[in-house]
Amino acid sequence: MIIRQVFKSKDLLDIQEELKRVYGNNFVIIEVNHIEKKPIPFLPFFKKEFTEVYIEIPDKDKESKEVKKDKANFEKSLKEEIFLKELKELKKEILSIKEELEKKKNKRNSVKIDITKQKFSKEDEKFLHQLGDEALELFDILMEKGFSESLALNILKNATGYDIENELFDLKDNKLNSLTLAFKKLFKFQNLETQEGKKVVALIGPTGVGKTTTIAKIVSNLVLNNHKSVGVISLDTFRVGGAQRLESFLKVLEIPFRKADTKKAFDIALEDFSDKDFIFVDIAGRSVYEDLSWKEIYNIFKGIPEENFMSLLTLSFNMSEKVALEIYTHLKEFKPHGLILTKADETQKRGIILNAVDEIELPIYYFTNGQKVPHNLLTATPQNLAKLILE
Repeated sequence: MIIRQVFKSKDLLDIQEELKRVYGNNFVIIEVNHIEKKPIPFLPFFKKEFTEVYIEIPDKDKESKEVKKDKANFEKSLKEEIFLKELKELKKEILSIKEELEKKKNKRNSVKIDITKQKFSKEDEKFLHQLGDEALELFDILMEKGFSESLALNILKNATGYDIENELFDLKDNKLNSLTLAFKKLFKFQNLETQEGKKVVALIGPTGVGKTTTIAKIVSNLVLNNHKSVGVISLDTFRVGGAQRLESFLKVLEIPFRKADTKKAFDIALEDFSDKDFIFVDIAGRSVYEDLSWKEIYNIFKGIPEENFMSLLTLSFNMSEKVALEIYTHLKEFKPHGLILTKADETQKRGIILNAVDEIELPIYYFTNGQKVPHNLLTATPQNLAKLILE
């Protein structure tokens, strides 16, 4: 709405105050003119000066439209500001991804597989240089754990699948499941609890690998968890405290125990335990180079039907591959049925012994990972082995 007002005053401040008294602040001055008025129109004198003012009073609809317009403009500005902020964050994220990809690329380029030490075929060389990021990480772990490059290669071949899109070999699943699949194909695993018929079980191996403690763990597992009947015979009559500690533990479980220092005493103990599912024999620790001493042990076992006798070669995770293979060579006469790997808790280089296991090609029955009896015993399975390697 446009309103015309005429004031005698020439002072705009006075005029503005007058307008405020009438209209409040709801007006806008759009035009100001100075005019002359004659009291008597046909007489040229007695003229007076006035101030003519045109003001605009916005109507409510217009005001509402303006408010809506301002609100719309504000929302538009706010959205633009948010969009620009998100765009900035997105740029940062893209930059971060690029940096991460660059790091992975550099890592790929930094992995050096020394193929000169092994006689790899061209196909194997190509495979090694086509490993994806996850497979490369697993390769690094296997190297850190002491696996040979040739065994690590075989593990990766069984743990990976070909990604056609990226033209790379990468893990079939997460590290644990992929490694479990590989171990299932590469190593043999057996379960003593499922053996049929009565068994005489002897743990053979050098001194210091923990044969006596391992017998206590296995016997506990068979009695408490598998409800098997068990008897134990000790040939360890020389080591101070060795047989006594084992006997004390077996008393708690009410497992019968006998000492035997001759073949006759051993045969009598076997007869006493003829009703048992398992008879374990604890052999005194001795060097594998004492051929005469081991021959005596071998002669004691003569006469046990082959289908009833089992010897388990006991090796420790902290052995070198060379020592493990030497032990196996010296004790071949006992025709070991399988392996027990002890003391996983005493080394992080758990892959070294598996290099020997790969050559020996005997099934694994148990792992031990601590001194606690009856705890710290693991049934040998591909998954348990994978867990030990990834710990």
